[in-house]
Order: sequence, then C-alpha cells, then structure tokens
Amino acid sequence: MRRLLLALLLAATPSAAGAFSYDEGIDGDLSGDRLAPTALLAALGSNTLSATSVAGDLEYVHLSLPSGTSLASLVLTSFSSTDDVAFIAVQAGSAFSVPPASATPGDLLGYAHFGSGSLAGGATVGNDMLDDLGAAADAIGFVPPLTGSDYTFWIQQTGPQPFGYTLDFQVVPEPRTGALVVMGLIALAARRRQRNAPRP
Repeated sequence: MRRLLLALLLAATPSAAGAFSYDEGIDGDLSGDRLAPTALLAALGSNTLSATSVAGDLEYVHLSLPSGTSLASLVLTSFSSTDDVAFIAVQAGSAFSVPPASATPGDLLGYAHFGSGSLAGGATVGNDMLDDLGAAADAIGFVPPLTGSDYTFWIQQTGPQPFGYTLDFQVVPEPRTGALVVMGLIALAARRRQRNAPRP
C-alpha cells in the first residue's frame, strides 16, 4: 500500500527544477567534517548522490527538505566494490552530534549496512533502505516517511577497498499534502467519468 501511495504521489508531482544530482567525481569530495557536512537541498522527485568511500574517508551529508515535503524512500541504485558492504546512519538536524569513535546506536535516528553482502540485509541494489534505517536495533528509530526539514547522514566504508555507490533520495509532498493530491486526482477522475457517462 505504501509503495502504491508513493507511486501515485510521484506520478502526481513531477520532479521540480532544483532536485540535486551530486557526483563526488565532478562536484568535489563530500565533507569529512561531521559539524560541517556537505549541504544538499532536495526538491520533489528523485535526488541522487554518487560517491566513493574507503577506510578513513568519512562522509557527512546534510539533507534539507523543503517545507511541505518528506523523504519517502532512500534507494541504493548502484554500487561498485570488491567489498560487499558499507555503513550509513542518520540523525535529525544539520550536523552530526557525535564522533564516530564514540557513537552508539542510541545516538542515531537509524543506521544500516548496504551493498550486496549478507550484512546488508534488505539494503541492497534496488531496495528502499529507509525502513531498514528506521528499524535498526537500539536506535531511536522511525517509521518512514521522514518529515521535518533537516537530516544529516554519515556514510562510511571501513575496509581498504574503495566502495562506490549511488543513492536516490525520493522526496514527495508531506502525507497530508499527498493525501489531498490523491483525493483531488480521485475526484477529478470521478468528475470526468460522470461527464463522459451516456445520458438518457
């Protein structure tokens, strides 16, 4: 049902100009400073992030959601590595409040492993990992979508093999706004059917 609603919302709301498509190879290295993460302003629709991590290369991304929108899904669209798993975590806010060495699950809104290995679980290519983040053991936890305005992601590969990845952040109208859009589409369809119905 959630996938159907997401599909309806995305169909009803075309991607807005300004959705980001950040490629570390073109746009520069993602910030390794948890207090000054790379700032990305999302827009409705698909927002993509492509980067590479390796041991010692911590990556922090501050995702800003426009008013009236929410983060509906986070999909790993591709990865390239001889290592099959990397790590991602999220906190609410515009910076990451704890250093990696002292972070505990209870400090995190959510976390997950992603890639192709058994540790990745459902966070493999083509799957939405947002619910994996929200259901992480001993984390604060959440149920998607993520509403609010600011979230900071910590992404890291701890092994010596580079781990290239592309993430797709799908942004939709907030649930109340989305419900209004869907109800409006249903009403419009009903009105068209009524108008096109044969008259006696």
